[in-house]
Amino acid sequence: MAREPLEQFRGYPVKTRRFELAGRTFGLLGPANYESLIDDPRVAARFEQDEYMPYWAEFWPASLLLADAVAAWEPAPADPEPPCVLELGCGLGLVSLVAAHLGFRVTASDYDEDALAFLVESAHRNGLAVPETRYVNWRETYADLRLDRIVAADVLYETRNLRPIADFVRGHLKPDGFALICDGNRSTADDFDTVARHCGLEVKVSPVECPAPPDGKPIRGRIFRLQRKL
Repeated sequence: MAREPLEQFRGYPVKTRRFELAGRTFGLLGPANYESLIDDPRVAARFEQDEYMPYWAEFWPASLLLADAVAAWEPAPADPEPPCVLELGCGLGLVSLVAAHLGFRVTASDYDEDALAFLVESAHRNGLAVPETRYVNWRETYADLRLDRIVAADVLYETRNLRPIADFVRGHLKPDGFALICDGNRSTADDFDTVARHCGLEVKVSPVECPAPPDGKPIRGRIFRLQRKL
């Protein structure tokens, strides 16, 4: 029997992953097969220009670890206004969706327009307030971004990212804010706590673990909780 063709979004065959977090089910829309995107003509053309890889299209396990941590937050107070949360390098945006469900003012950021478009579509399909979306380069400074919380998963995949991300957090957090940077125990991130302290941040590192649907194999990682030194 022939299979039904997969649904398409922005020209990609897609599927929806489902996660139980914060007392509800989240449907996360994403490309059906990350590996197949390497052969997509649009990706190939961009790779020729700057060795671009569509990392946004993969669901990285550390995103589930971070989403689980965010799901444990108390719902955001509505008065006078909810705290503002930035997800740095949101990819498919599960963490942003959980924060939006809890009532936070969410800005989802990435360097890829497709990532942001998928996040917006997932928010619509989940009946959630659509997060603000914007391009953010963690090597730059944005005068308009003063944040209560910054969250990011699997952004410490290269050693050269450690200092820029720590500097970004230090430069954009409000004095009483905090950041959660989650990583899947990559060796490239082993020195991040030291780098962050040198950048003027207080650091607490906590191991985290959760089962991964659907096979139940555990996902293990760590969360770096960062605050500005007073």
